[in-house]
This record gives sequence, C-alpha cells and structure tokens, in this order.
Amino acid sequence: MSWVMIILLLVASFLILVPLFSYLSAKRLVGKKIISNLSNKRMLYFYSENCPPCRTMTPIIERLAKQHDGIVKVDVRKDPETGRQFNIRATPTLVLMKDSVVTDVALGAKTESQLMSLLQKIT
Repeated sequence: MSWVMIILLLVASFLILVPLFSYLSAKRLVGKKIISNLSNKRMLYFYSENCPPCRTMTPIIERLAKQHDGIVKVDVRKDPETGRQFNIRATPTLVLMKDSVVTDVALGAKTESQLMSLLQKIT
C-alpha cells in the first residue's frame, strides 16, 4: 500500500471519528439530571461566534427566545465552563431539558421548523 493511500485512510478515519465522538459524547447527557443555574431552562443553545452554521442559526434562536420562555444562548468561547459541564464538543449544539433532566441533544444547524418541532417535544 502506498503512503498516499495510508494518508488518505488516516484523513478519512479522522473525518469520521471526530463527529462520531462529538455525537456520542453529547448523547451521554440524555437522562441526566442537571443541577445548575440553567436547570430551569428548556432549551440551551451552545454556539460560537466564529461558527458559520451558528451565525445562520443564532437569529432564529433569538427570535424563538422572544416567543418562548426557557431558551438560553451559551457562547462556549465566553463561557467554557458551562460548555464543559454539558460535555459540548461541537457547535451548534442544542440541549433540551424537561424538569431539569436532559431529554435530547441535537447537533448541527437546524431550521426554524426543526427548532419548533424540538420545542414541542419539551412543552
């Protein structure tokens, strides 16, 4: 096997394993009771200002936060401790909670209709 093939396999493995690790890490939160000042919230939106999908999604989240109580934005660069507490490895990430228990974690950009669907699950 040539070096080029080995390098391509390593790069492909990396591109597959990093998102998989982020997904599995986030999903371990489901079912856990959260004890923090955010435990009374329903949707936590973890984002970063330098994340292109976040820049698209943030105005939608802000609009929904005005219409629905319990939606909070958390900038992981400004508040890394909260990001660590919730095991956030990638942005954008949504953590959905009901009665201080994590019910779902959604990774990646979402449309407004997808966000509304997620909100309906926890209301």
